[in-house]
Amino acid sequence: METVTGRAVARRLAVAVYLPFVLSMLGRGMLVPVLPLYLRDAGFNYTLVTVVVAAAGVGAVVGGLPAGATAQRLGPEWLFALATVLTGVVAMLFGISTAVLALFAFHLTVGLGAVGQRVGVQMLVNDAVGVELRGRAMSMLGGGMRAAMFVGPIIGGVLVDTVGFTATFVVCGVVTLLGLVPFVAARRSIDGGQRFTRPTVAASGLVRALRSHTGLLLLAGTGTALVMTARAGRNVIVPLVGDELELSAAAVGFLVAIGTGADLLLFPMSGYLMDRFGRLAAIVPAFSLLGIGLLVLGLSPTVWGAIVSGVVMGIGNGMSAGTMLTLGGDLAPPDSGPFLSALGMMQDLGVVLGPLLVGWLADAAGLEVSAIVLAVVMFVAIVWIVVVLGDTARPTRPWIVRRTRWMAPVVADASTSRMKS
Repeated sequence: METVTGRAVARRLAVAVYLPFVLSMLGRGMLVPVLPLYLRDAGFNYTLVTVVVAAAGVGAVVGGLPAGATAQRLGPEWLFALATVLTGVVAMLFGISTAVLALFAFHLTVGLGAVGQRVGVQMLVNDAVGVELRGRAMSMLGGGMRAAMFVGPIIGGVLVDTVGFTATFVVCGVVTLLGLVPFVAARRSIDGGQRFTRPTVAASGLVRALRSHTGLLLLAGTGTALVMTARAGRNVIVPLVGDELELSAAAVGFLVAIGTGADLLLFPMSGYLMDRFGRLAAIVPAFSLLGIGLLVLGLSPTVWGAIVSGVVMGIGNGMSAGTMLTLGGDLAPPDSGPFLSALGMMQDLGVVLGPLLVGWLADAAGLEVSAIVLAVVMFVAIVWIVVVLGDTARPTRPWIVRRTRWMAPVVADASTSRMKS
């Protein structure tokens, strides 16, 4: 019974949510190697490169609460659509300037759009599935992100070598906007487009909702912020290592994609492990491999070292597909928009800190030290999640249980459903 239900949910979400999100992520995936290379080509040092890269995280932090308010007032459908337009349009502008302030502003705006897209699709998936299938549903979402991050860097690197940076940025924006086509079409076929005109709960209770869950947000947000610090640092350090090794833009794109290719082979495993054996069964081995891969990169900063590191990190990242989304979905109260937005803001602090940490350490002590420090951050994150949070699907830590009392009937219903099936 559970398998059939899971397949039915996947079919229902495929065109309505997964495909639009993957297309929009494909455009952003192209930026992963292209933007750092563009900045280095303009003569920026590592610190300035990572400041501009980190601007997306700043935008995501700033945009977290407005995204939650928009989702409450207009609904997650409008949130995703508006965020996609914002991200796609601004992505086309990168090639018109080499001024650091302008590039920082552009990438900050991309971050604003990215958090809106993430919160929108996370709410749509969270509303569509129960706790017993949430791991697989979120891992499919994470797997789609990885597919985009596999193809996007390759396309971006090849386009830079073929048509130059400016045209590549335009293509990034166009591809991002293409995500709206299946999204709008699916919504109109489902309910005649009424989901785009029906407001949801007013946003007046946003601050009150956040205050009532401050403790839970701090406990969950600290662990996820540490994870995202290492993940975001990884995204910027790999292209910079490729640039230091004097690889072409296309070769750097392939180097980034190597790890993501390993992601794609393993992301279905993440959802199965989380739903079958608990959230920690995927989180601990996955993030451990990410940490080991960063250590390899720091200890062997060569082409082959970067390749081996990319594969190891890719395997770990694939096994972690959807873990942070699932963790947030597990802990979110019934009115999930404000909570998910606030938790996303804390995660995005890591998106800001990761690149900045890489840039500062790279200029001060070298990229190798940056990679080793990121590995340490990842191992600290694992300890925090295991000790402080535990299994968020069925909380046992007293400080989590008393802050998630609404979960008791949900977990009971999920257990009953599994026994019947």
